[in-house]
This record gives sequence, C-alpha cells and structure tokens, in this order.
Amino acid sequence: MTRAVVLPVLPAVLAAWRQFAVRPGYMLRVGWIPALLIFSVGALSQTAMGPALAGFWRVVLALLNFAVLVQVLVAWQRYALPESHRRKGATGLRAGRAEFFSLLHFPLVGVLFVPLLIPNLIENMVATQGMPGGMGDIAIGLVGLVLLVFPGGLFLLRATLMLTAIAGAGNARISMIATANRVWSLGAGNSIRVLLIFYLTVLPVALALALLPDDMPALAQAGASGVLLTLYVMLCGGAMAGAYGRLAADSGKSGKAVS
Repeated sequence: MTRAVVLPVLPAVLAAWRQFAVRPGYMLRVGWIPALLIFSVGALSQTAMGPALAGFWRVVLALLNFAVLVQVLVAWQRYALPESHRRKGATGLRAGRAEFFSLLHFPLVGVLFVPLLIPNLIENMVATQGMPGGMGDIAIGLVGLVLLVFPGGLFLLRATLMLTAIAGAGNARISMIATANRVWSLGAGNSIRVLLIFYLTVLPVALALALLPDDMPALAQAGASGVLLTLYVMLCGGAMAGAYGRLAADSGKSGKAVS
C-alpha cells in the first residue's frame, strides 16, 4: 500500500522566506545584478534618454531583463533544493544548460508573474464601471480572473514544477518528456497545496509592488521596483523549489512503503 503524499502549506511558505535570513550574503550576490539592471532601465526611461529607449531598444532591454530574471529564478531554485548548489564569487548567476532550457519554457515562467497582473486587471475592471456595458465587462472580467487564478492556476502552477526539475539538473542532460511525466506525477493530489504555497509566498511582495505610489520620485520608484521584482522572482523560486523538494523526498519514502 502506498502512503499518500501530503504537501505541508505553511511550513513550505515559511521556509521560502526563511532562506533569506539563512544566507543573506548569497541573496545579495544573486540579487544585485537584476535589481541594478531593472533600476537602470527604469531610471533611463525617466530621463532625457527616455525617447531613445523607445521601440527596438526597449524590446531588447525587456528581453535582457527577462533573461537575467530567469537566471535568478534558476539560481535561487538550485539554492532552495535539498541538494543545494551555491556558487561562489560576486554572483550566483550563470548562463548554462538549466538557464537555457528554462528560457525555452518561457510560458511557464510567465505563469509565475500572474499575481502581479491581478491588481491591474481589477483596476481596469473598476475603471469601466461607469461606462456603457461596464457592469457586464466587470462580470466577464471577474469570471475570467477566477478561471485564471483557480482552475488555470491548479494546472499551470503544478506544471511549473518542471522549471525546478530543470534547475536541479544543472548541466546534466535530462529527458524533457520523462521529466515532465515525473513532475506531473509528483504533484498528484497536491495541486491546491502547490497553488496555496505559491500565492501565499509571493503575496506580500506582489502587494508591495501594486501599492507603490504613483507620485514617488522617478529614481525611488525605479529602485523600489528593481528590488521588489528581484525579490519576487527569488520567492517564486523558493516556493516552487520547496514544494518540489518536499514532494520528491516524500515520494521516495512512499515508494519504499509500497507493499
């Protein structure tokens, strides 16, 4: 008989936040480059060089930001996994096999940023309230939001554990199909718990980003955005790696309990 694997929600959430206190030096090594990059892009867009960043170069800088944040996601997941792979030096970032394959899974990476879109979606729905047909648009928007966050999240966030499996493999070659099948079977019966772990972990930073005052000085807003967005990505990595690590460990114990 196989023992059911039950993913603990609150311990996983607390563990994702506790990692910053355990290794503050490593957190700074991983986080300073993306935070500085996001701050620089935000600061430049507020200066006389802003128009020069339009069009092609704005797309280039956005892609660079995304690539660096994926490196942060991989680095922090590898740190958060039980078999930790911390890197020495000024940064824990690298551009290797795991980072490349995570970039190829950009739809799954995009799923991690859905909580940051929710406040804007709600704000846009409220803004249409006084327009003709506005209440109907709000109703449709709420239904779409609920479908995105709940059933959509149950499926997609369980699938994002694939990113953690890729990060944990490092430079080792893995079969994507076999890994995807293993990841999906690992999450069986824990879809809601994975959803709760992710949303509860990133909620404080998502709220902080949403509540940044619009009348802040441009440089202050760029700096706060850089720090908070980098922190958000690291929390995403910590939450998913914590869930994956616990599921993999408990699954191994359960497999030995089969009779």
